[in-house]
Amino acid sequence: MNYTVYPPQEIDKAITAKAAIAHLGDHFQAFLNANNISSWAPADDYTLRDDRVADILVYLGASKGMSIAQMKYRGKKLMKVVKASGGTMKLSFAYNLVANCLGYAAFQFANRCRSVDHYVENLWPLGMVNNGHLFEDMKREHWPSSSVSLRMRENIEINKVRDGLFKEIKWKEKKERSQREVDFLKVRNNALTRRATMPIETRD
Repeated sequence: MNYTVYPPQEIDKAITAKAAIAHLGDHFQAFLNANNISSWAPADDYTLRDDRVADILVYLGASKGMSIAQMKYRGKKLMKVVKASGGTMKLSFAYNLVANCLGYAAFQFANRCRSVDHYVENLWPLGMVNNGHLFEDMKREHWPSSSVSLRMRENIEINKVRDGLFKEIKWKEKKERSQREVDFLKVRNNALTRRATMPIETRD
């Protein structure tokens, strides 16, 4: 039996079938898919990151409110994020930023307006922060209200009394404090520091 040996032949160009693109939008989507091996996430699927200052501020601004302990805890974390990126931030400035996210011009004012259980509610209208209305034409919008609500006035008066009592007791020497005063300081310190690391409840 005879065999005929042929030299290697060139392989013809492979032809693949492609679906016809009828609309320009489909063509644009195909271009994106061809140039990105990972999926293209919709804008609504954006996940806020805890290592970006802007994301942290948006997250805090979308909360229902925070306790004084939570505000201080978040302020310290914010300062650490800035430091990790090579920047510097004073703790007092970080506290004020957290207060700004809740609609207060400064932390001290937010502290004066806290409720009986040391909770500071968010004053911004719903959707103000996460819908991009907090800043307009690069100008800071006014704070939610130039006047203080009746409930906030009541809180301010309550805090004025109990903060004044706290300062009065703190000025005393430890051996001069009564047991009732010692118990008052202990309860207050526990109330202001407990549940600092608790997750923040958002409004949306």
